Amino acid sequence: MNAEMNRRKFVSHSVAGLAIAGSSPPFATAKESASLRFGLNADPHLLGRRVPGYEANFQKFVDQMKQFQPDFAIDLGDFGCQVAEGQTTQAMHDGQLEALKHHVSVFAQLKCPRYHVMGNHDVGWLKGGEEKITADDLIGRGHLGEDITKQEFLEATGTPHRYYSFDIRGFHFIVLDGNNVPDKSTPRGKDGIVGAYWIDATQKEWLAEDLAKHRDKPKLVFCHEELHHTPERGSGQGGDTPFLPSGKQSSYVDNGWQIRRLFAEDGRVLACFFGHKHRNRWTVYDDTNFLTMAATHWKCSFAEITIGDTLDIKGYGGQRSYQLPLPKWATGKG
Repeated sequence: MNAEMNRRKFVSHSVAGLAIAGSSPPFATAKESASLRFGLNADPHLLGRRVPGYEANFQKFVDQMKQFQPDFAIDLGDFGCQVAEGQTTQAMHDGQLEALKHHVSVFAQLKCPRYHVMGNHDVGWLKGGEEKITADDLIGRGHLGEDITKQEFLEATGTPHRYYSFDIRGFHFIVLDGNNVPDKSTPRGKDGIVGAYWIDATQKEWLAEDLAKHRDKPKLVFCHEELHHTPERGSGQGGDTPFLPSGKQSSYVDNGWQIRRLFAEDGRVLACFFGHKHRNRWTVYDDTNFLTMAATHWKCSFAEITIGDTLDIKGYGGQRSYQLPLPKWATGKG
């Protein structure tokens, strides 16, 4: 039990040391001290070095961030993908891992803190959760995802855990891992369509504890797969209508409703950002903005995000720009 508690403390706090340490001021103090600025890209799909255009798109994101000078930059997942099609071989495993390390070195051209969200095309996995597997478990057999393990991805990117949190400028940031299979904690298809991804029970427990521990801080959340189902005609309590069809309409976190309920109970989650579906989507649940970002490999799409008096998203390529009002709780009117 002590070892588990120490692990949770490490996951929650170790990344903060890489960033600008934040205290716990109310939202008004946090945003008045200085606007928070961060760069965000999703789904660069860096397929080894086989698609030069994808490489060039990601380099443009890095170059623009050098000009923007954000407090941090974050990739929303599917950073790297398999270097060849088909069942995993040793060569495919080694090629993906080598390519990942190269792409991380390109990201490291930025001197600000850099973070990764784990995508379904970043890693191979059998069950997800706390499973302990090696590359040998993936080679020559059927499995979800690609050709390296979650642990190998974490080590190559310098990420402390598959889910974690950190603090910058009085804001609290939460990164989730949606790459898991269903467990027995929740009935499937609560949102009407059965999703392909899952937030496991251990992660949900950690999230509830992390939210409680940072109750007074404004929060932003990052997950590769959407925590909500977004049909083409729109959903939720506001946002884009209709959503542009881009496939993957049912490809989301099946038990995302449980996570959204935790956010609603917390009452201080400003926005959640996702990738995975490759096209722009925006909706609102319980005063929280849910934003799915356009893929960087599609039209060189990425965003500069600034939080001051509003939530400003400056889009590049195919990414839409938004200027969203802050929720009532953040303005002192609710």
